[in-house]
Amino acid sequence: MNIDEKKIEGIELLTDIFGRFPSFHDAEVVSLKMDRGDHESLPSLELAIHVFEMTSEVVDKRYVLKNHTLVTFVFQEIVDVEFEGFNHQNVLQDLSIQDIRHRQLESIKFEVTIPGIYGLDGKFMCRSIKVLSAGPFPLKG
Repeated sequence: MNIDEKKIEGIELLTDIFGRFPSFHDAEVVSLKMDRGDHESLPSLELAIHVFEMTSEVVDKRYVLKNHTLVTFVFQEIVDVEFEGFNHQNVLQDLSIQDIRHRQLESIKFEVTIPGIYGLDGKFMCRSIKVLSAGPFPLKG
């Protein structure tokens, strides 16, 4: 992530859980909601991601995962949206947020890239980013 975390509103909801901005490697997009906006607002995107922390501890030949969290981001004033491959499982390689204000685009400040390992893959640009919520992700079984 090539950005000052303070530029993301509500980032402390996420960093309080992980102690830092987490790696989104192997995280999974659970839902994606786009809103076209109206005469007073431009399009936005809400993205819910199951993120967790992999530890070095191994049990039954598997790494132990902790801090299973469902984080919901809201990206305001989205443009140049490109998504493909959304399906029943959307595993990420990473979540990349770049500060692009140096490009001097009128109101666009961030470029977000969501490289997929399986399923969803995409990118877009936006004016602002907010962590809407971050809390426990209910594990099955």
